[in-house]
Amino acid sequence: MPAPESYGGILALACAIVAVARRNRPIGGWLFYFFCQVALGLALIAAGSNWKNYLPAQWIDPGRYLLFAISSFSRTVLLAAIAAICFVAIETRAWRWIVALQYALGTYAFLTILKLPVDYYCVPAAAARDTLSLAFPVVWMVYFAASQRVRRVFLVN
Repeated sequence: MPAPESYGGILALACAIVAVARRNRPIGGWLFYFFCQVALGLALIAAGSNWKNYLPAQWIDPGRYLLFAISSFSRTVLLAAIAAICFVAIETRAWRWIVALQYALGTYAFLTILKLPVDYYCVPAAAARDTLSLAFPVVWMVYFAASQRVRRVFLVN
């Protein structure tokens, strides 16, 4: 059976197709794609993570374990918080949730930057992937700051 992450590309493509089909709706186009990407990312992390790595018994060096657990788990929890903010933003259509989302994405970017030295120290094979993952919060922060659709859909209180 293939790893859950291997489905990520095809599911992202499916999200893109739905986003294009919904482009004329308020929650459509890139905005829908972002929400879909967050949900898909969270599902793939939940399904594809090697949760045994979070058990101290799997590590010889307690210091490396602590660094790994804090740096990895904090981003997973923050992604779950981003998903919750997305859900509330869609339900309320209130601008304050877009502001909260931008802060959460900024925090995610900051945690990713902090995680890079930990990756090089604990799991060198993950460093390149996590460097690329910095694009996720940065690109979407720019989108939420510049998008006319976001300004139309989410009302400033």
